[in-house]
Amino acid sequence: MFVTNNLYQNDDQWKNTPLGTTGESTIGQWGCLLTSVTMMLNGIGYNETPVTVNDKMKKAGGFQGSLFIPSVLPYVWGNCVYRDMQDCESTPAPIAYIDSAVAAGKPVILQVDWSKQQGLQTHYVLVKEKKGNDYSIYDPYKYGGDEPGKEVLLTTRYKFNGAKLATEISAVLWFENYNVAAPEPPKKTNVPVPSEKFMVYAAEDDLALRSEPSISGYLWKRMMMNTQLICLEPKAQAAAKLGVQGQWIQVQDPDGDQGYAAAWYLSDKKGQPATGSASSVTPTAGPAPTPSTAPQPPHTPSPAPVPAGALALYPTTQITLRTQPVVAANTIIRYVDPSEQLISLEPANQAIAKVGVQDKWIKVRDANKKEGYVAAWYVKYAGGSTAQANSSDAAPSNGEVKVRTTAEAVTLRSQPVVNDATVIKRVPINYEFTIAESGGESKIGANNQWLKVKDATSEGYIAAWFVSL
Repeated sequence: MFVTNNLYQNDDQWKNTPLGTTGESTIGQWGCLLTSVTMMLNGIGYNETPVTVNDKMKKAGGFQGSLFIPSVLPYVWGNCVYRDMQDCESTPAPIAYIDSAVAAGKPVILQVDWSKQQGLQTHYVLVKEKKGNDYSIYDPYKYGGDEPGKEVLLTTRYKFNGAKLATEISAVLWFENYNVAAPEPPKKTNVPVPSEKFMVYAAEDDLALRSEPSISGYLWKRMMMNTQLICLEPKAQAAAKLGVQGQWIQVQDPDGDQGYAAAWYLSDKKGQPATGSASSVTPTAGPAPTPSTAPQPPHTPSPAPVPAGALALYPTTQITLRTQPVVAANTIIRYVDPSEQLISLEPANQAIAKVGVQDKWIKVRDANKKEGYVAAWYVKYAGGSTAQANSSDAAPSNGEVKVRTTAEAVTLRSQPVVNDATVIKRVPINYEFTIAESGGESKIGANNQWLKVKDATSEGYIAAWFVSL
């Protein structure tokens, strides 16, 4: 069960507040996702209203006009983890996975059809708990007779596509949180900015700003790639730490907030990956993490090049390497820090389909050459290649190279950035594109590469690891 208080988008307190950045609609009209997210945030320890979430998301770039962008949430509320939005308009909803998440107390938001008119009229609701073959929900739209505490069942209220969960749910938004409730924040620091400013940049999305130089330090916020930070340490001292695993640098962000950032995710050049002369140094300060919950970063050499055809991964948070794909005390091998590279031992096309997917597992080799299983929903691509052999030799004489998608719902984007605002469209498996960049065929199948492509109506970028010749 997910516990929170019911809020309503059409509450008189905020129903006339403009939604997003354009002022073309109001919270009362189209604020169902905003209000569902507000209820979700309050359920994981925050105290927000649709108005405060609306304002904070606008400031953080969380709207495209009046379109709410869920992937921005972790940059504003550090205890919130946004996993994915799974489209199931043309396929049965993943009920077993939703049941599992809800039973674990995780927040799940569902897209449903609110009208019997032809087509999909989208509305979003937050799941409370499973009730028989239905879900009890927090509905952000207040109908006559509704009040907090009154039970609302999904298929009783939204029943225009067969009145069954598998057909009424047209999309699932998966969320998690790091703690049951957001911990009490420590006192903020106010370190003077050095006269000689040394600037560094976040080399990865989701970079954490913490109260202490430790992964157990209080999480102030998460920052986007290329966020400019001022070092609060002497330049020479900070520069020596850049790219070094286990090292932390005290910094100040553009909002004036101070804290510590992992040096192995920092670069002195905007848009460049983190680099360093060493890969493992004992942290300089901060409490020692306990072995059972927060192991020290691994003391290993820099990761070796990924074998041809393999998939390299990094955890998105501290995860467990297990003897079997089962969460149990007797399956634990060791804990793996987010800085440690893992190598998939499964075929690349098999592993790619699992990355980021709830309740899937991937067999991997860790930096100490141990083999085991990790939760696929807690890993991300790191590098390596699944490129097709001799793909450049396959180019036709007219110079055009055709590729086909290797998975369902592959996204064509306006920019090579995973963000709701960059989505042009999603296409099915075996959909054909033409490569629209010189030499692009060398990227086919490569992890963490983007390929510029076009079809009869659109041009944009597609994840190179989801296409083949």
